[in-house]
This record gives sequence, C-alpha cells and structure tokens, in this order.
Amino acid sequence: MGDWTEGYYGGELYLATVAGLLTPRLSALEADRIVELLGLGPRDRVLDLGCGSGRHARAMAGSVGWCCGLERWPEPLHRAGAPPPGVAWLRADLRAPPLRDGCFDAAFSWYASLFMWDDEGNERALAAVARLLRPGGRLLVQHANPLSLAREPVATARRALPDGRQVEEASSFDPTTGVDRCARRLVRLDGSLLEGTAQLRYYSETEWEPLARRAGLHLAAVTSTTPPPGGRLGPEAPDLIALLEKP
Repeated sequence: MGDWTEGYYGGELYLATVAGLLTPRLSALEADRIVELLGLGPRDRVLDLGCGSGRHARAMAGSVGWCCGLERWPEPLHRAGAPPPGVAWLRADLRAPPLRDGCFDAAFSWYASLFMWDDEGNERALAAVARLLRPGGRLLVQHANPLSLAREPVATARRALPDGRQVEEASSFDPTTGVDRCARRLVRLDGSLLEGTAQLRYYSETEWEPLARRAGLHLAAVTSTTPPPGGRLGPEAPDLIALLEKP
C-alpha cells in the first residue's frame, strides 16, 4: 500500500468535505469518551495522534494536564489557529515523532490515523507511539469496525456542501486484507475536480493482540463507542476501540 496520504489529507479534498460533519458537539462527545476510556485526569500528559485541526485536543483542554496535538500536514494546523491554554501543536510524522521516550501518560488515535500504510508501516507507527509512553501509559486506537464493514462492504454516497460544491464517495472493504478503499471526488462550482482514494487498514479483534505485543504493548480491552452487549464486539458495533497499556 503506497503513501497516498499527501494528496488526500493535506488540502481541500479532505478538509472541505468533512468540515460540516465534524461539529463541535460531535468533537466534545468523542473527547468525553476518550477521557473516560483512558481514565484521564488533570495531571496527565496526553498525545493526540493525527490531530487535524485539533478538535479533540481543544475539547479536552482543562480535563487533562497538557495535550500535544501531532499533525503531519501544515494546512490543518493552520486552520487550528492558536492553541488554548494547556494545548500545543506539533507538526511531525507520527511514524518518527521528534519526542523523547516515555514523555506521555496517554495517547489516542481517533479514526485510523495510525493505520494509513501497509502492515509494516502501521506496526512501525504503533511501535513509535509505544516508545513515547511511560511504563503504565495507556493508548486508545479507534477505527471502523471490520465486522460491520464486512456485512456491507460496498457503499456509495453523494451530498452537496453549503456552498454548492458536490462530494461523491464510493468505498469498498476487503474482509480478507482488512483494507477499506474510499474514492472521494469533489466537484467545484466551476466544474473542476479534486479526486483521491484513501486506503485504510482496519484490524479485527483477533488481530489486535499480536499487533499490540509486537509493538511492546498489552491489549487491555476491545470495545466500541457504544459498549457492545456482553462485552463482545459484533457487527452491530459502530466502531472498534482498542485499549492498550505499556508494561
């Protein structure tokens, strides 16, 4: 899986098409769930992986001691503006973050920010995050539920943005490889197009234990935004959340 991310996440194609979906209310709800699942408190130093415009870091400011939002692309950080007290932005590649070992109490990745490469690259990213956690540190990784996607592997959507631009999406999930490919197309008002295809790897519950172990982490639990009945993740769960600890 090649590095397709620069032409997809770094500019208008992604940022313009999700701006109306990632509302402050949704961001606050997700941030509250992250704080709850990681057991965060006012003394914790937290790393937000692939923070984008910093929506989660802003929402949890005041609930944690300090939050660093790490983002690879300059445009999302430009849109983030000045960080609030207790929050900082850092432009860096999460596969090789320029930070010292063990400097964070917790870290989180919301919506597959860690898993945009092939399995080797994804494991490298996970190991890089593990290096930054202190012993006993916690990591939360959220992504789509592969069981749910396998039940309906092909989907299409079309919608209009408030300014009249059109967004077209077509996604296809391969249960064998765990890779979801989403082709996105933005039709501007003058008829010109922006196009790109995201390739995201979603790991199953059974894959997570060996994945965590190879990164030097312990898989503490697998859950969802909505806790699954009986504690076992099924296809009805809206997403998959892996909770990990550093021994």
